[in-house]
Amino acid sequence: MWFVDTSALLSLAADDGLRQAIQDELRLQKRVLLDVVLDELEGLSAYGKPGTATLATAALGQLGWLGEPVDTSDLVTPERVIEIQDILRSGRSLRHPAEHWAESVTMAMAERLQQADPYMLCEDYDARVESLAHGLTPFSTHKLLAQMVHNGRLAADCAATFADALKAAERGSDYSPEEFVSGRLGRVGRP
Repeated sequence: MWFVDTSALLSLAADDGLRQAIQDELRLQKRVLLDVVLDELEGLSAYGKPGTATLATAALGQLGWLGEPVDTSDLVTPERVIEIQDILRSGRSLRHPAEHWAESVTMAMAERLQQADPYMLCEDYDARVESLAHGLTPFSTHKLLAQMVHNGRLAADCAATFADALKAAERGSDYSPEEFVSGRLGRVGRP
């Protein structure tokens, strides 16, 4: 089961080929779109910085592959979500009350899963690190691309082209085909 976070959807909106490659990779897996991710995308589309707003607007038009949003209001308690959000902010002030909210809801939901092997596609490093403590296996888009290269489902040159598109959209760094083959992507490849 894959939880796809807001940050990953913004990255996937940066390049149609990248989005299609990730969709193809996850097509046989259960994918979950949470209502809080949809809410965050809508907010970013309306009030985000220009580049982010453009990506959020594009992402809103590309959600069909994830199915209907799951209403999380009865699945997690706000108190638990706030506890996780406090961990993610690491003592820093939140830029806005919803910062880290979607990731925190995902982690609170994953804690309750009994018979699933949940994954989270997320660009936020701190959220990926924390997700390990909540029963999730985290992936950044770059890390998932490296896994696809390693498993022979994507050419390294193609992964590097996607990385170029992400860099152009200010959604990541540039990586060479060799780095995708080796899997040595620095912080973006961890945890």
